[in-house]
Amino acid sequence: MPTWVAVVGMLGSLILGAGCFALWVIDPPVAFASYLVAVGGLGLGVALWFGSPAETALLIGDAGVGVEDGRDVSRVRWFQIKTLRIRGDRVTIEADKKTLEFSLGANTRGLSYLLKEAAERVPNILDVDKSITEGLPAPDEKAGHEQTIVDDQIAGVSCAASNEPIKFEEDALLCPRCGQIYHKDSLPERCLSCDAQLKGYALRA
Repeated sequence: MPTWVAVVGMLGSLILGAGCFALWVIDPPVAFASYLVAVGGLGLGVALWFGSPAETALLIGDAGVGVEDGRDVSRVRWFQIKTLRIRGDRVTIEADKKTLEFSLGANTRGLSYLLKEAAERVPNILDVDKSITEGLPAPDEKAGHEQTIVDDQIAGVSCAASNEPIKFEEDALLCPRCGQIYHKDSLPERCLSCDAQLKGYALRA
């Protein structure tokens, strides 16, 4: 929160409290009490408007990155991401056919964990100045909570190795690092996207 917003909020709260006291508690009411209520309410409203941006919910894990907007979740898998960059106050994640965006300050703990996971899974996508990461909190997995994915669409996707369409969810295996999708009968030794070991490590969809 900017300093001026905090100052306006505190002054607005004090003036609003004084106005309420002078208007409804003191008998007879102070003549200018209604003006104090109006000014204090305006100051408090300005502080709430500028000081409480909506936090962006980030979903980060084996299935990739998701940005929640109300009830809708836009998600991309790690192997689909072409670049993750920060310019000004905007974080942009560009994938094959989709772009996710959110404000730099909308979820700093989530962003910190996102950068950590991206550096471990797909480091070649990162386009982030080091000075930005130094200003973020330390990545902490405990800062969020685990959530089961219930709307992930796998059936109909083609296997990355054989190009064979996956007809049933149980036929799909995922790379544990980048989330690349393979048919269980065409699983290579190593991932074609990130070179991670697959035999014995692949995840079920």
